[in-house]
Amino acid sequence: MENELMTLYQQYNQAMTTADVDQLAQLLAPSFTLTHMTGYVQPRSEWLAQIKNGQMHYFKSEEQQVTIKATADGWQLTGQSLVTASIHGSGRHAWPLNTVMPIKSINGQLQIMQAIVTTY
Repeated sequence: MENELMTLYQQYNQAMTTADVDQLAQLLAPSFTLTHMTGYVQPRSEWLAQIKNGQMHYFKSEEQQVTIKATADGWQLTGQSLVTASIHGSGRHAWPLNTVMPIKSINGQLQIMQAIVTTY
């Protein structure tokens, strides 16, 4: 299972950097929210729309460390990556981001329920 979870995380990062909102939509649960490092909790549809229109432009994500642990109803993946992005026209910056993702299997498909992002 650890390999499948790592693949899911890599697909998530790849889809962000290629602005593949269709792929992200497949990986994210319908109730998914993204908690930004600012504390803003963003609904799935809003985040995907901002990626699609370029307000959230992710250039690259370099994985540094990933840990996975089983939970009562799924798994928790914690990934540390150096993410280069331009957010709302802020210019290109690199942030060391720690992303905590609860993941569940829903109808036989792994789904990312949430992403909580802080810096490390």
